[in-house]
Amino acid sequence: MTRRRQKVLLWNMDIFFKTKVLRAEVRKSRIDILTTLVAEHAPSIVALQEAPPDFGRRQGLGPEYEVIPGPKGLALALHKAAWTLRGQEATEGWRGLVVQADPPAGGAGLRIWNIHAPPPGHFRTSEAVRTFVRTDVRDALRDVREEDPDRAELVVGDFNLPPYDDAVMGRDGLYARRIPEWVASKAAYEGARYRPLFNATWPVLGLVAPPYGDFYRDKDRHDVGPWYVPSQALMSARLATPGKRQVRLLERAGEQPLCDDRRKRPNKRVGSDHLPLLITFRAP
Repeated sequence: MTRRRQKVLLWNMDIFFKTKVLRAEVRKSRIDILTTLVAEHAPSIVALQEAPPDFGRRQGLGPEYEVIPGPKGLALALHKAAWTLRGQEATEGWRGLVVQADPPAGGAGLRIWNIHAPPPGHFRTSEAVRTFVRTDVRDALRDVREEDPDRAELVVGDFNLPPYDDAVMGRDGLYARRIPEWVASKAAYEGARYRPLFNATWPVLGLVAPPYGDFYRDKDRHDVGPWYVPSQALMSARLATPGKRQVRLLERAGEQPLCDDRRKRPNKRVGSDHLPLLITFRAP
């Protein structure tokens, strides 16, 4: 498997928190879709949120992948021909899974973050989600940089915030911007602890035909819906491929459409309430 380009399959499967109420045929359909997507796109990394509770024990991806389960439905899988697991850490309180991976033949390694920020709800405001990202996630990111400042970073997941939110873009947050050249120029003198990340997800906001995002909500609470882009891919500048689209929505798994026929909304009777994303990045 070439090291010049790597692929990540990112998907919120919408199973973990609904295990007791989800129909067996819908659960099976989502697992079958995941298997199809992995076979179709051959990602070197699979990052899941709200995966089945037993994922990695009974719903593995085959012997080619090493599955690392995390808290509250998080899971990462590494293709063994592309990556060797060197270390992992899970944080129950903020639903994070962090993995250190190196190429088997040697060379620069990667730190992969799989994040699932808590969604706004009856007892949690959007501002509470922003505070969580600005404190728990940001501080954890900066702390591990002090221990291993030279390792490239790939931060993916369901942030439950849009790419343009200040908690994602701001220097007091994840400091993730949309122009890779700017990120590279700032990284040269900001220092490891405060260096920015490149957010490769922005092109999804510019789609001119549905689906316009990976998540659809009929009851709009933020005056910007009904389409949202909470699933995102942030990365070190050296993982970017300037001039090329690095993130695309997946509307099909093989011959199976993942959207309904009318508005191209995610079809929850077949797949999840989120569409999967396929992310391409330059190996470090």
